[in-house]
Amino acid sequence: MASSSRAIQPTRPPGRPRHLRTLTLLTASSQGEAVLSMISLMLLVRLEGAERAGQLIFAQAFAAVWFLVCDPRLEDAAQRFVPIEHQRSGQGAALYVRLLRWDVAIGVATSLTALLVVLGAWMTGLASGDFALMLGLALVANGAVASSGTSSAGFALTDRLDALGAARLRCAVLSFVLSLGGLLLGGPPAYLAGQAVAAIVTALVLGTRSLRAMLAEMGPAQSRVPLPPGLVPFAVKASLATSVAAGSESGILTLAGLLGGPALVTILKIASAPGRLYYSLISPITSMLYPRLAQAAAAGETALIRRDAVRVTLALTGLGAAALTIAAPTADDALGLVYGTRYAEVGTVATLLLAAFCVKGMACWSKVLPLALGKPSWRLAFLAAEGVLLLGALLLADRTGAAPLGTAVAFAQGNLIIAICGTTFWIVMLGRCSRSRC
Repeated sequence: MASSSRAIQPTRPPGRPRHLRTLTLLTASSQGEAVLSMISLMLLVRLEGAERAGQLIFAQAFAAVWFLVCDPRLEDAAQRFVPIEHQRSGQGAALYVRLLRWDVAIGVATSLTALLVVLGAWMTGLASGDFALMLGLALVANGAVASSGTSSAGFALTDRLDALGAARLRCAVLSFVLSLGGLLLGGPPAYLAGQAVAAIVTALVLGTRSLRAMLAEMGPAQSRVPLPPGLVPFAVKASLATSVAAGSESGILTLAGLLGGPALVTILKIASAPGRLYYSLISPITSMLYPRLAQAAAAGETALIRRDAVRVTLALTGLGAAALTIAAPTADDALGLVYGTRYAEVGTVATLLLAAFCVKGMACWSKVLPLALGKPSWRLAFLAAEGVLLLGALLLADRTGAAPLGTAVAFAQGNLIIAICGTTFWIVMLGRCSRSRC
């Protein structure tokens, strides 16, 4: 089956024009999303103030946490089992369609359940009408893109990651325009309404294009295929790991809102922006590295795994050092210029959090190494431990910090220590894998 072999062909080696074009587009999309998000946050804080902006950020964080807990993700299962099913029965497209439909249905059901909870909170007086509206709009936006991971898997399975990058960038621009227009016309609720509309459009675009690509690559979905053996356990572990990973920021912001109110939420959101911008710059490396690690693991070539990981670590160590060298002396002035003079003091927090992201980035390959080795439980256990430690660091910082800024500085210091320990752990694990077949 020619289509089957094409779908599971290993990625071209780095340096090929197609590979570089894909990496460039993925990087441009991730950086574009990050930059536009930072600009939106800047305008939100400047136009609405810390208190009002903090309420909106808290609503977004709550919605994100709700979906992380209640909405399973199927993208990793799709990438692993669709090619296997297509090679076995020729019905990989049918399995993909089934998984995508499940993801959409689960997202809709999760959204409706959450909206009923918000409605109940408003009717019983637990939430004001304005805040309940913001929560509802944030939930709609998150629910709309609940299936975007599985849609993105369709682009990866058909070797169209460059098209995914271009589509994501266009959708990010649309989201920015609609949310900014809403903010100027109707304040925070209209800002979230614009994001919700853009999220629905994004889901339709990515879902439709991924389905079209899958059917063109693997042929029509002619029958309803049974679930392959092992798909459910793999999906559960991979989904939990993805939820825990994506939940770090939202969970921290939610807890910060409960402990320190909107002021602490806003400080942490602003201070984490440079670090997340840096991490978005290097994140496409993992997408391109995963097929190489998986191919090497399947062949038992642990030395190749170590070589690629070490090269990435050395390169990102230098890049991270350069980023810190530039950011450390300029962070106060830059944040004061962008967000207002009252946030100039946040530069210390931003530098510490950027350092934590740089340290984590040194072992960015740890995001895909367990999946390549067929052991998603490794990453799940690590992320669970890391999440508990980060929440504990925030609780400790809240007890020791004298004000929101002091709490943020203490938390950032703890975050950096946890990042150093985590990167050290993965480097040790990499050394052990290179001496065995893992």
